[in-house]
Amino acid sequence: MNNILVKIKKNKLLTLVSLTYLVLFLVNTDKAILSVKNSMYYVKEMLEIMPAIFVITALIEKNVPKNVILNNLGKNSGIKGIVLSFILGSFSAGPIYAAFPICKTLIKKGASISNIVIILSSWAVIKVPMLLNEAKFLGIKFMFLRWILTIISILCMSYLVSLLVEHANTPNTEKKIIELS
Repeated sequence: MNNILVKIKKNKLLTLVSLTYLVLFLVNTDKAILSVKNSMYYVKEMLEIMPAIFVITALIEKNVPKNVILNNLGKNSGIKGIVLSFILGSFSAGPIYAAFPICKTLIKKGASISNIVIILSSWAVIKVPMLLNEAKFLGIKFMFLRWILTIISILCMSYLVSLLVEHANTPNTEKKIIELS
């Protein structure tokens, strides 16, 4: 019994989601089945994408020296870091959750919080293929104004987040491994 309680405490979110599905099955079976189907669609999508992301993350971890990340995306990288972060995020492919493990690795290697916010934000809203489609369907003026205002917003957000979140407060598995040994 104690083992079950410990596992529930460790997996609170999973337990909450499972209980929600259980209640939904009891209250409205059709919606529960639809919810499970939708969830399975995203699980399948993640299982297709995440192995490639983990390979990219491992390649960055093993093959990119820390000083390269520090010089190009670190706290003192300046305009170069901002531009590289926008390029990295804008030319990426895949859903935003694919960016999280990569950004975690970049943080661990010394990327600044502000550049990570720029990468994540541009990954989410400034993808180059998306801009071309946006211009096609909504017009070049709309796309250009949205793009400029989005970049300004991302820059403001990256500055504010860098003020509010310190590098030391981000998860650092390397440090935890050292502490455990």
